[in-house]
Amino acid sequence: MLGSERTRLGAAVVGIAGVALLSFGCSLRSTAVNAGLRFIVPVLADPDVYRSEEDPELARLALPVLLKTIESIIQASPTQGEALVFACTGFTLYGNAFLEVDADIAEWEDYERSLEIRDRTWRIYVRARDYCLRGLEVKYDGITERLRQDPLAALAVTESEDVEVLFLLSAAWGLAISNALDRPALVADLQVVRVLMARALELDADYERGSIHTALITLEALPPELGGSSTRAREHFERAVALSNGLDAAPYVSFAAGVSVPEEDRAEFQRLLEQALSIDPDEDTSLRLLNLVNQKRARTLLDHIDDLFFDPVEAEEVLP
Repeated sequence: MLGSERTRLGAAVVGIAGVALLSFGCSLRSTAVNAGLRFIVPVLADPDVYRSEEDPELARLALPVLLKTIESIIQASPTQGEALVFACTGFTLYGNAFLEVDADIAEWEDYERSLEIRDRTWRIYVRARDYCLRGLEVKYDGITERLRQDPLAALAVTESEDVEVLFLLSAAWGLAISNALDRPALVADLQVVRVLMARALELDADYERGSIHTALITLEALPPELGGSSTRAREHFERAVALSNGLDAAPYVSFAAGVSVPEEDRAEFQRLLEQALSIDPDEDTSLRLLNLVNQKRARTLLDHIDDLFFDPVEAEEVLP
């Protein structure tokens, strides 16, 4: 989730799709509100269609069009729960799979450009966060305010069926913070993110084959002064790998960037990233898109391994 500290841690197709979805959106506004959006949204906004995509660029081009369509649905039906959850999912996916990768790569080549992308990235995550909060509000009126006042008490009423939203909310919120460490008002919400993630873990520790544990790697990779712990990060890494049968590249990349770098363990860093690259993206199609994205991250990190680690000066090279 983090850049330097975080490192530690088409066009025609879009035009055609935009016209088609625009006309479809107009039809939705006039007929679908009263004709069963609850049936349309799951078909229109199936996250698995994107997660299994073998061409990341195709997903990158298509996702914004779909997200604007979903926002049109939400505008027509503000309490449409599935649309709110997909908006949270989609904006988080777009930020994490595309914008954040762009920012990470630009950081090595054009730092000013990376700052511009990073600024856009945290805003996209905040947008995702707000849709998740609205989704929770549908079921628990007033929970947004209670979360900021007393997150433990606010989340005590949540149930196992809320794990998806709790996880998405904590992920979007945490990613927003990690991309805006220069914004104290946002960083101040870090404790809320920790409580959200802990509640999701309590309700379903094995959710999505270790997704919560993977997210916690990054959270625990933060400096100790921000509540992080490399020991806990390693525990979550091991559990995430076990639950995903080693088929998810994300835990390897997150741990290498978030823990191996600050601990100056070059050998571990290289080994973990090579393991991430050895995963066959087609072996588990539900992880395909994010595996391809994380493998791109792994290659970028390996390309800059000499910038991240400095070999000790050999004794014979030291002048007397």
